[in-house]
Amino acid sequence: MKTDFLIVVAAGMALQVLPTAAAEIQWTRLSSTNGHLAPPNTGSQQTCLVVADFDKDGIDDFAIGERTKTPSVLWYKWNGKGWDRRLIDDTPLRPEAGGEVGDIDGDGDLDLILGQDASGNAVWWWENPNPDFTKPWTRRLIKNSGGRKHHDQTVADYDGDGKPDFVTWNQGAKQLLFYEIPARPKEVRVWEPTVIFSWTTGQEMEGFPSRPTDIDGDGLADLVGGGRWFKHRGGRKFEEMVVDDSMRFTQCAAGQLVKGGWAEIVFSPGDTDGEARWYEWKEGKWVAHGLRHVIHGHTCEVGDINGDGHLDILIGEMGNPGAGDRAQTFVWFGDSAGNFKESVVSVGQGIHEGRLGDFNGDRRLDILMKPYNHKAPRVDVLLNLPPKTAGQ
Repeated sequence: MKTDFLIVVAAGMALQVLPTAAAEIQWTRLSSTNGHLAPPNTGSQQTCLVVADFDKDGIDDFAIGERTKTPSVLWYKWNGKGWDRRLIDDTPLRPEAGGEVGDIDGDGDLDLILGQDASGNAVWWWENPNPDFTKPWTRRLIKNSGGRKHHDQTVADYDGDGKPDFVTWNQGAKQLLFYEIPARPKEVRVWEPTVIFSWTTGQEMEGFPSRPTDIDGDGLADLVGGGRWFKHRGGRKFEEMVVDDSMRFTQCAAGQLVKGGWAEIVFSPGDTDGEARWYEWKEGKWVAHGLRHVIHGHTCEVGDINGDGHLDILIGEMGNPGAGDRAQTFVWFGDSAGNFKESVVSVGQGIHEGRLGDFNGDRRLDILMKPYNHKAPRVDVLLNLPPKTAGQ
């Protein structure tokens, strides 16, 4: 295990007031509670949320999985006023938090991947039927043996061979599993994994950025999660680089929050309470900057939310378990110099596995709020509208 030296900086030192960053946005909530979209089903454990343009119309769609009722997996498409709910799988499944997309079968559209929770050892992928959505999404296996629980997945070219790879945490086995996507995935019963990292003691590990990022500037996307990042060392070998071992049980994001140098990393305590922090590589050390104490901050994203050319941070509290009706969702508006202005964008509704995306086609990043259990079944979208159009 390689531990990169860590310095912790108090929260107040990293937060400064920036002029008018939040004033450029008026958040408008559309919700399943007011008919803008339907909840996934009648269940109360909405585990996974994946954002992707499934139909290739240029507008982000999203898929939600719920593990107590059927249908278990659905996807949503913008219809100009709200979102139409469409079926992916109506069989009883128990998907875990996480999920990812990738063009598994090489036909040019994005297929869906979900992992099973602690009830089993399966990981599945669904073939996207685009362009004919009257056809079913065909479910196939990636994994059906070994340890249980698969909280978080990622797809990117992590080994530099020009082809996407699939990686999943397998908490029951205490392992990080790496898969080359088979050349003929429809003909393969299960995929062959390589264990690229494992642990024996301490908290379990989870989390990947929803947008894979090149951390050290070598041109290759890097694995990030569990308080670490992993440097590719050739073939299927990855070297563990510890950023902050106390951030094992977290959700995370990464991006160029500060101009120049390595990309920065954000960790938020997802299934526990604690301080959310962002980390920068400075003079050979990971320097940690506190954002705030969060209560089960199971949403962590990075993106240019206000369109000023600087990356911002989104973190949200899941509500139950957690802060209940006091749950908050925060945005920190950045300036690419390490200064952030905190803005509270929602109070009273939990968010779990929340995502940024353009869900109405106006090229502005919106916030997709899916609770796990808090006031579920429910889905909300906070549309990022210019003040002059909000409410019209």
